[in-house]
Amino acid sequence: MNPISALLVVDDSNMRRHLIGVLEKNSALQVESCSKGRQALELLHDRSFQIVYADFRLTDMCGIDLTEQVKHHFPAMHVLIGSSTVTAQDVIAVMQAGASDFIIDPLETELIEHAFDKAARDILNRRAPGPIHPGRAKSFITQDSALLGVLDIARRVAPSTATILINGESGTGKELLASFIHAHSGRENEPYVAINCAALPEQLAEGELFGHEKGAFTGAISRKIGKFESAGKGTLVLDEITEMALPLQAKLLRALQEREIVRLGNNRPTAIDARVIAISNQNLKMAVKSNSFREDLYYRLNVIPLTIPPLRERKNDIPLLADHFFKGFCSRNAKAMQGISDQAMDRLVRQPWPGNVRELENTVERGVLIGCGEQLMPEHLILDEGLEKTPRQTSLAPGMTVREMEKELIISTLSEVGDNRTHAAKMLGISIRTLRNKLNEYREEMDMAVE
Repeated sequence: MNPISALLVVDDSNMRRHLIGVLEKNSALQVESCSKGRQALELLHDRSFQIVYADFRLTDMCGIDLTEQVKHHFPAMHVLIGSSTVTAQDVIAVMQAGASDFIIDPLETELIEHAFDKAARDILNRRAPGPIHPGRAKSFITQDSALLGVLDIARRVAPSTATILINGESGTGKELLASFIHAHSGRENEPYVAINCAALPEQLAEGELFGHEKGAFTGAISRKIGKFESAGKGTLVLDEITEMALPLQAKLLRALQEREIVRLGNNRPTAIDARVIAISNQNLKMAVKSNSFREDLYYRLNVIPLTIPPLRERKNDIPLLADHFFKGFCSRNAKAMQGISDQAMDRLVRQPWPGNVRELENTVERGVLIGCGEQLMPEHLILDEGLEKTPRQTSLAPGMTVREMEKELIISTLSEVGDNRTHAAKMLGISIRTLRNKLNEYREEMDMAVE
């Protein structure tokens, strides 16, 4: 397990040596130090630390000011302040500024060890929230203040029963946030059930969600328990919620309001206790305005809204994520590369990443597989800016039917976005379901032509 990094901000050299000597006995800690508050803030922006310890009285600022600035930029940071010459009002002011603990006598070894052990335990608990489901025990890798703020809110609301709506672009980690909430909810030992609403055939969607009885419709050869019942007292995640058909939206609304569902072919309601998390990569307010999403369901889902910022807005996370992916893919593919070169990292940081973390992960994986030598170099990266792809020209002409023009527009848009259906649907102003149905129609037409 990676050590926890701590920064000591102490202007007295004897005290600094004393603290380093105490903390270096703990193999779980990696300690660095400086003597000024301004220097500490620069180090925090340049490198990743989890704990900051500072004197209450530094030569260039007081502990209250330093605590406020650190918590403003790094909300999840553990700030410890120490001094043997303070008043009770000073301690209260520091704690109100956001400090995790105050060490009244920094020379007392036991007090220092206890404060750091307590902070380290909390950090380790965040890293490993506990079992969620096979393959789901993952955590966020971030030092971005905006995302850390989202995670802090998610952690605080997780134990409640409130419905949560997660928004964000494709590839930002929306389902990862859903599993993070489940892990901190007190329901972590209960089922975690996720369903993609866009992948549900419209005629089967109701049965998938609510279940059905034997003989409820043609092909229903036995009773089926739906996702709501399968989730039990756990968490039900409804991904791409905007792709749910309007009739089913009405039934979902009723299920959320009444906390009960009715299986197809049965008139008896069944109580449900699952916590619902809805996920969307589209603007639900716009979907409501376009009448493709029910306004009452939107307000029912939007009790706790959480939005994950795109990767281009948290550039300081790119080196952390790239290094994490690099080490993982090197280990998985038995590659002996030692690191990412500064030039390659600079290219990664400058990319806009429309596919966000997922695109970054794919890029690093390709680089590891293609690369050779000790470092991942810029030439090992296949980035969009280097593909020099010639845009497909649309061939609209007078006399074409509206249907022919529609088909040409859809195909050219898909070509432009590398067959990414989510991006294409967004550019065309249609739902993914509509796009998929159109493509199926075109495929059937081609099959008929071949016959």
